[in-house]
Amino acid sequence: MKLTQSPSMDKAGRARSHFRTALQNQAAQCPLHNALRNSLFGDKAALRNTAAFTLLFMFAAHAFCFFNLTFSSGSVMLSVSSGRSAQIAGGHFLQPLYFRLRGSISSPLFVGLLSTLFLTLTNAVIARLLGLRRPLALFALCGAMTVNAAVTSVCAGALNTADAVFLAMPLAALAAVCCLRVRLGVLPGAALLAAALGLEPTAASFFAVLTLIALLSDLIAARDSRAFLRSLVSLLLALALGLAFYALGDVLMLRRSGLDQQAVLQTAGSGLSGLWLAPIRALLAPLTAYASLSVALRALIVLLAVLAFAASARALGAACAALLTLGALVLPLACNLPIFSADAVPQITMAYCLLDVFCIVLIARLAPDKARMQRLAAGAFGVIFLGSVVFSNQVYLKKNLEFESTLSLMSRVIQRIEETEGYVPGYTPVAILGTPEDSVFSVERKGFEHLSALDAASGSYAISTDEDMIWYCWEVLGYPLNFVSTFELEQIEQSDAARALPAFPDEDCCTFIGETLVIRLS
Repeated sequence: MKLTQSPSMDKAGRARSHFRTALQNQAAQCPLHNALRNSLFGDKAALRNTAAFTLLFMFAAHAFCFFNLTFSSGSVMLSVSSGRSAQIAGGHFLQPLYFRLRGSISSPLFVGLLSTLFLTLTNAVIARLLGLRRPLALFALCGAMTVNAAVTSVCAGALNTADAVFLAMPLAALAAVCCLRVRLGVLPGAALLAAALGLEPTAASFFAVLTLIALLSDLIAARDSRAFLRSLVSLLLALALGLAFYALGDVLMLRRSGLDQQAVLQTAGSGLSGLWLAPIRALLAPLTAYASLSVALRALIVLLAVLAFAASARALGAACAALLTLGALVLPLACNLPIFSADAVPQITMAYCLLDVFCIVLIARLAPDKARMQRLAAGAFGVIFLGSVVFSNQVYLKKNLEFESTLSLMSRVIQRIEETEGYVPGYTPVAILGTPEDSVFSVERKGFEHLSALDAASGSYAISTDEDMIWYCWEVLGYPLNFVSTFELEQIEQSDAARALPAFPDEDCCTFIGETLVIRLS
């Protein structure tokens, strides 16, 4: 039996087709839509290369972390919903919303997949924004953005929230695209920047450095100093609006949650010279397994960038050359914009990695012999990246050993608690004085000493604070210890009876003080 369409069905189909066409035409006329689409899909070959290089670097440097248990310090809070109040009070007020969408349980592999996706998007936007298309330039860009101390530190010390941190980076990069490539894009750019700041406040410095590099790149291409100054004003306005939107959202979330602001103003270094020198020291002394060689290669890369600029200074003109010089000097200060975050580590923020990107841009755009100098720079970057890959894997191995050591020690501690007469699991109040990190069991593993240069890898155990102890016992061990409050713990620590206790594993390290079972670890 042959089926035929009724006139009404055919008319409805044509209406839907016209509606879809109208939507497509309307989207094609939208400057914001076109800019965002072009920033990701404008050059599909470059996008494929960017994705391939990012995936390669992420797998080589960080796969061990994503396939093993390396949780430590604050990341032992496996269910991030438990830290909702701390996230809001610390300035990360959009993280709770993101974790509702992602799920509150931090599975290492899932976090790794999302982190890889977000960093791929970041690299794709940066490559398009800066006009980097050649495979060697994309290789250097992706390595600089994924194999560095910032990514390693986040994955090693805060894996439970790593994907939220990395999501802030493509948002900040898209904010830069809106400001530079969209007419009247300051407002949407400021909104995207505020969203990035709500996830990770250090995105402010990332946005500032990236937009300044993009401006300098455009200055090299167009050699229009007036356009540079006009765009600079727009970017400063977008930064100011983004910070204002972020501050407003932060205040509203704090009031709605009934919390006090815990964030403090943090910067790296002391004084203006310290702020300027801190990123340069990080640039010239990367955390890598080949320390001396990497320092020499970094110096070579910087020298190549300086030579490329010197060779083209006359062709650029006096005004453009002066602006380019001034912008290069301001970049390290932009890396250290004030950071409003209680747990930020400014010395290893993602903005520092962009100094490498600036060197890549100078070599790619100004080198008189581009092919030869790009090959030389890519070779130097390749050796540095290889050393960083080795360093990252060593860090993650150490974190895995710390996790196993903590599991072994805390199992013995709980056994001692259970053997104490009168202890009832889940009912008896318990106070644990000290941490494994400060105990006699804490030693530096032979051959791992150089890893302590990274703060996230400087310990010997996964527990470093009293708060870590609570989350570790509750969420990692899943044991119902009835911990006393912080106030009660401080009172017990100051008592003569607690001070007289010997440290674990002494026979008398665990005893009742009043109704509370007290055990001293250190």
